[in-house]
Amino acid sequence: MSDTQVKAVLFDLDGTLLDTVKDIGTGANLALCRCGCPEYPLEDYRGFVGHGIKNLFRKIVPASAGEEVYQKALDFYLSYYPDHCMDHTELFPGIRELLHKLQAAGYQLGVITNKTQETAQKIMDHYFPEVDFAFVWGRSGDRPLKPDPAAGKLACAELGVQPEEVLFFGDGDTDMEFAVNSGFWPVACSWGYRSREELTAAGARQIVDTTAELEHILHL
Repeated sequence: MSDTQVKAVLFDLDGTLLDTVKDIGTGANLALCRCGCPEYPLEDYRGFVGHGIKNLFRKIVPASAGEEVYQKALDFYLSYYPDHCMDHTELFPGIRELLHKLQAAGYQLGVITNKTQETAQKIMDHYFPEVDFAFVWGRSGDRPLKPDPAAGKLACAELGVQPEEVLFFGDGDTDMEFAVNSGFWPVACSWGYRSREELTAAGARQIVDTTAELEHILHL
């Protein structure tokens, strides 16, 4: 794919635009504590995130604790996190400038995340009020989680573009698998929550270490 074909750039949220792991881990540990389950170092959550919150809790709640404890912990987190999702969350270096340059260059922009719709919109409105995203899509009933390509098809219809005209930028294996499944140009960042080896194995065509490298790819 040539950069001259790209008309839209779509982003993952956690680990790509924003470092959210401290808030996610803090909320998850509080949920575990409430249920009498062992907590994890916050750094460990970098390896847990990326596949949706239900899958995260399947990883951290001991199977021996049972389904009732799993549901209790998950319910606590879902009630706690929306009010604390921006306590410690920070932009990754260069992200705001990248978005401004993409917008000025005429690219259509969007976000597709496995976060809940309400929380994703709240976070994006807070951190990027000046950026004109065509959409911010989180988890909802009519859009299965990444890497299912359903959201990719809907995005193309929403933006009026073909899959080959879309670059998807993310930090996770599910992001790269989603991009490949959707027919998008899969580009990964190295500053998120997965290793270069995992990203390559998941289909990343390029891995960038700085936002300037993505700007170079798109000749911004």
